[in-house]
Amino acid sequence: MNYLQLNVTHTVTLRLAFVGVSSLWLLTPFPKAQVMEAGDILKKSKNYQLQPAQEQVCPSANLIPKRSFHTAKDYIYICRGERDDSLGYYVRISKNGGNKITVPISSKNGETYVAIQGELTYMVSPYELVITKLSKGGSVSFREKVNSAIAADGKPLARGCPDGNTTFVEAKTKNFIVYICGREVPSSCVAVARQGNQKIIIPLQSYNSREGIEDSQFIAVNGDIRYLLTRNALKVSRDGKTIIKEKVLYWN
Repeated sequence: MNYLQLNVTHTVTLRLAFVGVSSLWLLTPFPKAQVMEAGDILKKSKNYQLQPAQEQVCPSANLIPKRSFHTAKDYIYICRGERDDSLGYYVRISKNGGNKITVPISSKNGETYVAIQGELTYMVSPYELVITKLSKGGSVSFREKVNSAIAADGKPLARGCPDGNTTFVEAKTKNFIVYICGREVPSSCVAVARQGNQKIIIPLQSYNSREGIEDSQFIAVNGDIRYLLTRNALKVSRDGKTIIKEKVLYWN
């Protein structure tokens, strides 16, 4: 298990990094010699059901998918662009009815892809699909967990807990997704930035589950940085001073 140290960065929004932890980009390489055809990358998902209309998911036959994200309701593909400097296309296909939208990607941060179409902003990462609407002040109008995310070579892009571990808790705040992992008992904390997907893994120092997981508190320490997760909040402190405090919006 790798434990990471980082340059202290404290912005107002605190979107892209934990203070005291280095940025780890999760960009997965995909060698050209191993690039798969569209039909093959679709079949790699265990939930995929072959449909003729889905064989060509990209705007043209020459633009094959380089990323595939599957949720309970949708297939999302990141297609190559026409030019080498192009970010490509965001393609979303509904599993119920096959409705399809194709939008040019406007920005990319690690494995987080953003596409904008009118008032709607689509953001997909290996962890979640989020749709926000400008007329609602940029508030989230739709959010769904990504069940599988694979690269063009068929390899998974990211996981929450390491292989062989149980996910005891999955918690989401405005800017982070936090997993409590372990085999028979909780033993580590995995934190992922929702923008850019920088990821850290820290051993748990202690946890209190006398009242059950729902009422537990989990403490992880990395040098002089202390992480405290409860059902209500994620709190990060340094030398006793709170640096980040965010409300837990989702707990499972």
